[in-house]
Amino acid sequence: MIDKPPRLAVIAVVRTDIPLADQMVQVGHTCLAAGHCFEQPDDSGHLMVMAVPSLAALYEVSARCKVTGIRHVLFYEPDEGMGYTALCTEPIMGEVRRVLRKLPLWGRWVW
Repeated sequence: MIDKPPRLAVIAVVRTDIPLADQMVQVGHTCLAAGHCFEQPDDSGHLMVMAVPSLAALYEVSARCKVTGIRHVLFYEPDEGMGYTALCTEPIMGEVRRVLRKLPLWGRWVW
């Protein structure tokens, strides 16, 4: 068996307690903001969209990222009082990705 090299991943995490259409927009906003903040890798990697049920859960993910040294953008949406709605990590790979692996994929949560 040939070992595959580790792949880069950018992980976006969105709250599912906001309307579905807003979830899609917030993922776009946070990924765009992260794209402006972090260097662009040579390998495009993967975009993974994960789900959390609430603002408190989003804060927990942000805190976990901070403790493990994963840089990320926490996006604040001022419209309709939504507040912090999503976050997006820098490109990460290998063992660092394990920090966020127990989060459910967004589509599995929503549907």
